[in-house]
Amino acid sequence: MTSTPSSPLRFQLLGLLLFLFIPLVLFLFVRHPEPVGLSLAAGVALMVGHRRLARPYMREAMLRKCVWCNRVLSEREGVVLAIRARNDIPGARCCAGHEAPAARFFTVLDTWRLPLRIGIFVPLLTLLVALAAAALGREILPLPAATSFFQLAIGLTVHLAAAGSLFVRAGAEPPTVTFPVHNFFLLGVRTLLWIFRLVGLWWIWAGGTFFFPL
Repeated sequence: MTSTPSSPLRFQLLGLLLFLFIPLVLFLFVRHPEPVGLSLAAGVALMVGHRRLARPYMREAMLRKCVWCNRVLSEREGVVLAIRARNDIPGARCCAGHEAPAARFFTVLDTWRLPLRIGIFVPLLTLLVALAAAALGREILPLPAATSFFQLAIGLTVHLAAAGSLFVRAGAEPPTVTFPVHNFFLLGVRTLLWIFRLVGLWWIWAGGTFFFPL
């Protein structure tokens, strides 16, 4: 990122471009076009590269955009929502009216971090192992089953996180975010949740019908 802030439109477009890394990685892992080994290697490389590119963007976005609705704020607008993360970020700006839903969401990530981490990283690790084995010509577990398990588990986990704010209320202490926090500053939490809700429904159907055919 440059020291001179880009225009609001260019800044938003950059966030969208960085977000597009995520569906591309998911396509490579879930559809895994032949050769499988190349799809796996490309997906992992994109994951690593995305983190390196998105973190500098996050450092500017947390000062310029509402973390909930993604609107670029003027210097006098908004409030700062205190959150703790591995990046030692000072907080996230948001519109005054969006402080409460943003705080509830990050509190959900903190309060339910163990089941959410299990729901994301266990199926991801399962799929990566299955892809690596398939690339080597081995079958530790069937790749279609590992893929469907990944889709079903991720779909359910995303909906659990999205519904969590109905049951969890923000506390006095800043929530701790143990997930890759830079992803929440690309399109805003609200947009990100709707995208993953819709994709999650599709994946719940795809994964569920694999294991429980109609």
